Amino acid sequence: MKNNSIEVVACVALAVLSCTTEKTITTLVCPDGSADGDSDSDADSPWVSIIYPGEGEEAPNPVTFEFDGGGSVVSVALFADDEWPLQDDPIPVGSGTLTYEFSEVNYPRDISLIGYDADGEEVAEDQISFIPLDLSCLIGPQPGFNEYTVRTINDWTMYPKDGTYPYCWGEPWCGDMWGQIHDGYYGDELLFDGGGDCFCSGHTLEIFLAAYRLWLDDHGLDESALFEYGGDVLTVDSVDIGDFYQWWQGFGVASYASSADAFETVGIGENIYEENWDEVLAGDYVNLSRSTGSGHAVIFVNWIEDGGQRVGLRYYGCNNSGSSCPDPEDPDNTTGNSGPAFITEYFEGEGGTVLPAWLFIGRVFLPTS
Repeated sequence: MKNNSIEVVACVALAVLSCTTEKTITTLVCPDGSADGDSDSDADSPWVSIIYPGEGEEAPNPVTFEFDGGGSVVSVALFADDEWPLQDDPIPVGSGTLTYEFSEVNYPRDISLIGYDADGEEVAEDQISFIPLDLSCLIGPQPGFNEYTVRTINDWTMYPKDGTYPYCWGEPWCGDMWGQIHDGYYGDELLFDGGGDCFCSGHTLEIFLAAYRLWLDDHGLDESALFEYGGDVLTVDSVDIGDFYQWWQGFGVASYASSADAFETVGIGENIYEENWDEVLAGDYVNLSRSTGSGHAVIFVNWIEDGGQRVGLRYYGCNNSGSSCPDPEDPDNTTGNSGPAFITEYFEGEGGTVLPAWLFIGRVFLPTS
């Protein structure tokens, strides 16, 4: 114990001596094996770091970037996708923040922070990928698999709600017979060709398949992995015009269309019956029928209530005409959009034609593998 004390004192004494005599000690090793005193070259090494947003994070638009830097770095500049500057000229590294409003949002953007020395030479770089979010016109976060359905709907790059990919049913100009905008994959197999337009039940199936691929990606799994809940597995054959698909579309084994029954039949989800409608969440899958004899396949957003009573519902789907935002009062909302869009419909007797007795609501379980 005494020897250790002497050694520690000696270590401190050497450090003081180096300061008072202006001698340079590059590295001073103390009894615990630690090193004291960085070299001048290490202290001057240029570095920059993007503090916020973090890698893979989502950030509300406009985005306020937070950054830091040191060594020989005196100024910095931010670039999007390796080419678009987010400021007119480099700014002092000590400023620490920069706010920028992205015109293209809700999909990943690659950001580079470049550090410059006093001569204007690039000397350091940091990079991240993040998603600038337009928090308007989005459905909020949900629990369970609903989150993946909602994130898929919120992806304006894939599913813009502005008429880009119109509704089409039974017309000569419809792009393909499946009613899906993009190619539909399951089990790493192309099952449904995308046609650049959609109809209701084709689009809800497209959203489900895309949501599952998003879940696979989040969990680092190969796209060949099948949806499994407990001991039940959704097979490729079942999706490829088998029982699952027939329940979804309402033919063959099914006398009516119900995504809820499709989920329940193969064991990966459940029906939510009327006595449990208080539990319905955004991202649940819906089939509705009307007193006019027509029907629709959609995805639930919220109930419409009047005096504490349910009088209708707000939903997302491929529609002949609808609005761009889940909240119709959103200042950014536009109307009259064909294709992916949001609509409010009311029950029969409440100003609409939706039949509550023929309203089927289903929820997907979170996969267990």
